[in-house]
Amino acid sequence: MKEKYTKLIKERVYNYALANYKKIDTDKFILGDIPYNQQCHYNSVQKVKEGKAAKVYACIAIDKSDWKAIIIHFINQLDDGIYQDNTWGWLYSSYDYYLIKEVDKSEYDDIWNLLDSIRKNLINSNSNGLLRKLLRIGKDFI
Repeated sequence: MKEKYTKLIKERVYNYALANYKKIDTDKFILGDIPYNQQCHYNSVQKVKEGKAAKVYACIAIDKSDWKAIIIHFINQLDDGIYQDNTWGWLYSSYDYYLIKEVDKSEYDDIWNLLDSIRKNLINSNSNGLLRKLLRIGKDFI
């Protein structure tokens, strides 16, 4: 039952992302760094602080070969409007990116809380609270 319901939540989040967020064209990306360390929120802020990127964006990344692989992710935008993934590097071409929001500089020091908040909001708005509690479904599967 838990597995079935988490799949349903992912399907709802997937449909929600497609309906509500702007998809970034793959041709608007360039190659970024690839520390591949699962710290995208910190990596993207670091690039802005180093002067190597202009902005940080929170987004939903969906694996092109498996729609159930939905990830809350952070990427950069450069001064010329081109996007750069400084966590997955060349692997960016394997994902579709949907912009959630531009991260304000005042949020950089609290970027972990923003990540956590986005996860909670997506799961809470696409699932039933009682079922989440009964099935012990947390926020970490997205």
